[in-house]
Amino acid sequence: MNKLKKTLSVLIAAVLLFSLCLPVFAAGQTEEKPFENSEYFDYNGLTVHYRVFKAENEKAKIFMIHGFALSSYCWEELAGRLTAEGYTCVAADLPDFGYSYRENSETPLYPREDIMHALMTSLSDGRWYVAGHSMGGYIALAIAEKYPESVENLLLYGTACNTGTPDALKYLMTDKTFIPVMGRFMERLAGIDCVVRALLSVGLCDKTYAENYDLSKITAPLRIKGTGAGAIYSFSMLPVTHLDKVENMPPILYVNGSRDAVIPDYSRRLLRKHLPSGSVDVTVKNGGHMFIENLADETAKISLDFIEKTA
Repeated sequence: MNKLKKTLSVLIAAVLLFSLCLPVFAAGQTEEKPFENSEYFDYNGLTVHYRVFKAENEKAKIFMIHGFALSSYCWEELAGRLTAEGYTCVAADLPDFGYSYRENSETPLYPREDIMHALMTSLSDGRWYVAGHSMGGYIALAIAEKYPESVENLLLYGTACNTGTPDALKYLMTDKTFIPVMGRFMERLAGIDCVVRALLSVGLCDKTYAENYDLSKITAPLRIKGTGAGAIYSFSMLPVTHLDKVENMPPILYVNGSRDAVIPDYSRRLLRKHLPSGSVDVTVKNGGHMFIENLADETAKISLDFIEKTA
């Protein structure tokens, strides 16, 4: 029975990482902004979408980077709570996701940490709290390593460390035969609402919340041409985490859900061993991989406590 449960967990994680990678949304700037607080940033002629949640009496700024297959929308609940407490939040869409540009064989593959840092510094040359969820956590760690002068502290949610991509997988992520075939498969799968809802329920570990979720926030941008192929290119660009560098960073807030079936335990344990002195490691009870949405109240409290403690 334990073996069966472990096998199912691995399969669910694989489906989430490779099927939910379908949630890659609109390709570039549209005539109408997708959200009232939408803005666009030009990076070497490519369009990056981001949203600004502006605090009235700003204490500091938080830059938010979503995970694989998600978008800036996943931060909406948490950003609203942090903004109310005086923290301006900027949530960006990574290339191939949300309303940012899509990559193809003709598009330069730029390091995500360089793109996100360029956006950050275009808005403020001060120090930022950098938040990362899932894959976004890898990018947040890469920003802190490469551009330490721009980072106050890292806020990591439902993530771990990336020690490298196997060579065989790297080949698939750039193969000109595999990419269009798998890309089309992803896009077709993403067009089935019941499949997306089921994956959402697994990611949240909260059936009721998933059933009441405005699925259009995911499915509407899913059906953009080039989304599936772009997701594969994006997956190939995951930055490697250098754990020796992590140890010398400022204190990190590290938060995980107790029921997260996506992030491997060994990867979490490895990052925990290298967290810098003064870091805070919290596990949210009954939290799934996407606890930043359905458990936003608890996540906000944990985040605010850490920020105030390290300020």
